[in-house]
Amino acid sequence: MGTFTWVGLVIIVAIAAFFIGAFVTKKQFKHDELEEQVEQAKNTLEQYRQDVADHLANTGKLVTKMKDNYDQLLSHVEETNQLLLEDRNKAPAEPFFSKEMTQQLQASLKERRSDRSNADAQPADYVSGESGLFAGEAKSSTVS
Repeated sequence: MGTFTWVGLVIIVAIAAFFIGAFVTKKQFKHDELEEQVEQAKNTLEQYRQDVADHLANTGKLVTKMKDNYDQLLSHVEETNQLLLEDRNKAPAEPFFSKEMTQQLQASLKERRSDRSNADAQPADYVSGESGLFAGEAKSSTVS
């Protein structure tokens, strides 16, 4: 084998090594890129889980606070109801008007009923006779 053969063999091996190295390097580069994407996806998932956990914790606190407020409201309503029931049982029902006023109102109602029984009578808000603008002599207006 001559020098020419050895030089050719070295060139062929160098070209093959170049392509094999390029193929392996591309594969390694894609592998590293995919590893980086996987790591980013894991970080994003972990951040999302943390956000969900924080949200659920805040929701739990709000629900607990709302429950406490509801319990306070319920106890307040029950206390107020008890006070109102006790007040009603303690004090007898007193009329709104005095005894004399109640008698006057009842007498006035009886008078009104008797006035309404007469169908021929004028309503109470009508004035008998002439009154207001139309009282007195009638004037005729002339248009010229």
